[in-house]
Amino acid sequence: MSKLKIAVIGTGLVGTFHAEAFFRNPNSDLVAVCDVDKEKVNSVAQSFNCKAYEDFTKLINTETLDAISIATPEQIRIEPAVMSVKKGLKILLEKPLGRNLEKINELVNKIKDHNKIISVNFILHEDPRYKLMKEKVKNDEIGNIVSCFARRRGNRFGIEIYAPWTDLLSSTLIHDIQMTMSINKSKPVRVFAEAVIRECKEYDSHDAVMAIMKFDDGSLASFETSWVLPKNQPEPLDPALHVIGDKGSIIIEGSSMGLQMQTETNYMKPDIANWPTIDSKVDGCLKRGLDKFIEDCVFDQKPAVNLQAALEAERVVFAMKESIAKGIPIDINIS
Repeated sequence: MSKLKIAVIGTGLVGTFHAEAFFRNPNSDLVAVCDVDKEKVNSVAQSFNCKAYEDFTKLINTETLDAISIATPEQIRIEPAVMSVKKGLKILLEKPLGRNLEKINELVNKIKDHNKIISVNFILHEDPRYKLMKEKVKNDEIGNIVSCFARRRGNRFGIEIYAPWTDLLSSTLIHDIQMTMSINKSKPVRVFAEAVIRECKEYDSHDAVMAIMKFDDGSLASFETSWVLPKNQPEPLDPALHVIGDKGSIIIEGSSMGLQMQTETNYMKPDIANWPTIDSKVDGCLKRGLDKFIEDCVFDQKPAVNLQAALEAERVVFAMKESIAKGIPIDINIS
């Protein structure tokens, strides 16, 4: 079996993780990486023994590829995605899909008829706890869903690092929104959200958000998210998902998966679930999600989250933002 020839556009934190995972995957051949930051892209290319490009147009038109990973900032999605479709490539898109719903709809409309796989990288689907939860719900082991509660609290690094260029709902809570939608048999019809706006006011964003969403079968989902906790909190990411059915419940808590570490000067519950570095290599559900994309491409499998499912989650995100701005519940129209 020949290896899947793949390139990565974007060598920020997440894009570099993509490059590393594809470099280490035995079924893929990392051909090139691309970024406008010359120093950064050359460093990543050297680390993973591939070519470096500063222009994604040149990369896509020069190299012979089977697939592309687009891990650029969300403002730069449409042009590389459209070019990749024209080249007949299989596509992995990072979320969110864009900075506003108009641009997201433009992206989706331009690439939705592509006859190759388009996967959107929602990594919770490769967390073994969430995978088992999805299986139990699908098999009706807890009955009909009555309510879900999702929490995703980060520390203050979020305000310092992410708030200047993205926002809490699009970058963080969207994972939990999409997951609750994926396990519910019905569609969301209405959402109401409130926000705390203090330190993120200068970015026209939110420090914290709480929201409640109604599904057309009458079930509810509630959400809490923030990035205000102290930098020295033991668990830098504090997520949860509680799924309550009429025959049982499933509770997922934390990102440390039970690991606690204490020294004479420190106590921590490190993130083992998402993208820990173990043996000097990226691991966790991010790595498994990237491996899953390679597997889906090689064996022509359906992705966990396709373009339509990602679009529906984005519509809920922007309905929440509208609700915050207007102070009223917002109807959601997802056909």
